Amino acid sequence: MTTISPIKLAIDANNKPANLPRPEAIVHATNSNSSYLRGVALAYKSCGATAYFWVKYGWSIIMGEAPTQGFVAQAINGKANAAVRVPSVYLAFRSGSYGYIVMEYIDGSRCDDSDAELVAAAVQSLIAIQGPTAAPGPVGGGPIAHRFFVDWESPVTYDSVQLLEEHILAHEGRGECVSFGPEVKAHGLRLCPCDMNRTNFMKDLKGMIVALDFGASCFLPPSFAFALREGDDFTQSIARHLNYPASTQLNPMLMASYILVLFGTNKIGIPPKLKNTAK
Repeated sequence: MTTISPIKLAIDANNKPANLPRPEAIVHATNSNSSYLRGVALAYKSCGATAYFWVKYGWSIIMGEAPTQGFVAQAINGKANAAVRVPSVYLAFRSGSYGYIVMEYIDGSRCDDSDAELVAAAVQSLIAIQGPTAAPGPVGGGPIAHRFFVDWESPVTYDSVQLLEEHILAHEGRGECVSFGPEVKAHGLRLCPCDMNRTNFMKDLKGMIVALDFGASCFLPPSFAFALREGDDFTQSIARHLNYPASTQLNPMLMASYILVLFGTNKIGIPPKLKNTAK
């Protein structure tokens, strides 16, 4: 029998539907879904009526996504002047090699190129959110998901910005060194969405932009926003409208990332304290 391992969320899901099916039933229902793309809407009974929730699932689901999305939803939903909405997270767990994130179902339509300015305003609200702790990465801890790293994932979990900086500083003799201290002191760790593909946003029935994907979103020093300059045409059209804290670390960041890509590994220069945890 496959073991189901619940994921501890960063916040209590106080708005979790009372009649939400158990994880075993959710796994069974998704196994019966023959049209899987990104997830599936499943029904449950609420006050005698049929309601829906959304299940995002698959082998590529990063478990740091669920608590990060839950934290951001709490921080942004209902906030005055917020230009974005985030589905609340009810439950997250692993079953076998698959991850499952059970969240609020939001009806609407996918965004397209004509929505770039609206999405940019939504992203502007997201990148203003500061992390709950001083540790870089997803909420609750775990590897960093970011374009900086080969295959978009750090080899270790960094308990502090200093350890992350030590890893990058290990590329000595490359001309420049990175220093995150001043910008973190000034701005804190900011949410850095690293994948702004148009399919990761939708508009609800009231025209509000909804951010759907937090698999590549972590709380990081503002310098990591260099990822906003990359990606497809839609991503770059969004980036042109963003006001992000200025960074003096862009060139050394790009150089360090280049070295990792050149050698095809993230394990170069891992601080001694973390070497035994590298994967």
